[in-house]
Amino acid sequence: MAWETIPLDAPVLQNVAETALTHGRANAALENAFVNEIGAVCRMPGLVPFAQLGGGGRVTLTDWRGDLIAITSAGQMWRVSATGASTDLTGVPVSGGGRPIVAKTEDELVVAAGGPIVRLAGTRTERLARSAPDSTHVCFVAGYLVAIEPRSGRFYHSAVGDYDSWDPLDVFSAEGKPDDLNAAIVTPYSELLLCGPQSVEQFDPVTSGTQPFYRRWQIGDGVLAPYTLVAANNGVYGVNQRYEFARFAGQYSEDAGPAVGRTLERVDDWTGAWSAELLIEGQKFILLQAPQATTSHDTTGVTLLFDVRQQRWSALYGWDAAVGAPGRWPGWSLLRLWGRWFVGGDGGRIYEMTPTAYDHAGQVQPVLLRTGHWSMKGHRTRVNRSRMRLRRGVVGSTAAEPVLSIRCNRDNRGWSSWRRVGLGVAGDRTLVVNTGAWGAADSWQWEIAATDTAPLELHEFQVDQDKV
Repeated sequence: MAWETIPLDAPVLQNVAETALTHGRANAALENAFVNEIGAVCRMPGLVPFAQLGGGGRVTLTDWRGDLIAITSAGQMWRVSATGASTDLTGVPVSGGGRPIVAKTEDELVVAAGGPIVRLAGTRTERLARSAPDSTHVCFVAGYLVAIEPRSGRFYHSAVGDYDSWDPLDVFSAEGKPDDLNAAIVTPYSELLLCGPQSVEQFDPVTSGTQPFYRRWQIGDGVLAPYTLVAANNGVYGVNQRYEFARFAGQYSEDAGPAVGRTLERVDDWTGAWSAELLIEGQKFILLQAPQATTSHDTTGVTLLFDVRQQRWSALYGWDAAVGAPGRWPGWSLLRLWGRWFVGGDGGRIYEMTPTAYDHAGQVQPVLLRTGHWSMKGHRTRVNRSRMRLRRGVVGSTAAEPVLSIRCNRDNRGWSSWRRVGLGVAGDRTLVVNTGAWGAADSWQWEIAATDTAPLELHEFQVDQDKV
């Protein structure tokens, strides 16, 4: 019989039961991996330690004048050099309990997190101005600082070019719908989006007249999770009130995540959820994390990865050593600087994300691909042989041979034992390896997994089957 290819590059579809995923239309799960342009399943880059900040806390990253700036949930601000050396810049701490939102003026780095707005204008942080409102979100657009007033539909702005001056009369209302503002973002095109649970409104700068902004449009979507707003791909993405990962652009919104709609609906806690753009390994992603939500592994921390170009989804996981299962991917923020990618972690830790690392700073980075239930012949068949084509022999000269694991679920009766496939010692570059016979069944489901610290690039999985 001829070899038949199991389409490992089929998109992940989580809106239907796995048993309904037949005939190669979709896969059931892809974890800590992505599918590249030629359909190969590739391991996501891992994490290596970069810096350790005093005082601990979750780390949110930004940049300022060529330096990495780290803001912790303990309220501290740090300057970090390209070598990982850190300097405490904290004068007035960042307070309010929210995720730090950063705006950059010509001369100041401005931060809001729910309390008084703080700025870095010299060597230490200080309060921006006593006349400025407490705010969760601050933005810079057209020479103005703009801050939303929590639990209201109003937003304030500074005097143009004078960020110490906040007149109580310099206030606007986002009145398209009577909902409180919960988020704000400025796009790369200087468009100011003000968002509430039931509405998104765009305000644009006015070049003449008595008012600095005018409302250009409004759409009926709102924002459920304020920190999931991210500007990417000529639009703004965020989780809306219908639990969709939506794209807003030009008075139009569309669901960017229909394949994982049921997963988003079942998120049981959106507290602290956030999104960020990630451009790495020639790919263009948006990372979406709900850090308090329950995962399919019964651990805490759901992290999804959206491939912007291919419009497909996968999941990211760390390792929960306490229960011995995949847990929350260990990042709280992302930043590209100096041609490198950095990840803000827990406990004051900062990591570098690099394709030459295959774990998370010494913790397991488990890779998993689970197919649908294939029944390609429409009748009972016997799989006499199977084989994989993958990249092999790319470990160091003294490293032990890493392995890939594969198992089969025949007729949905339960999983077989794992079989181990060697990824090759140094110099063993044979591309095709045999994975054996699998018996007879009407439907077939496979899982392919990797936990060893080694590159993974799986190009093809084929079976040779006969009618029984």
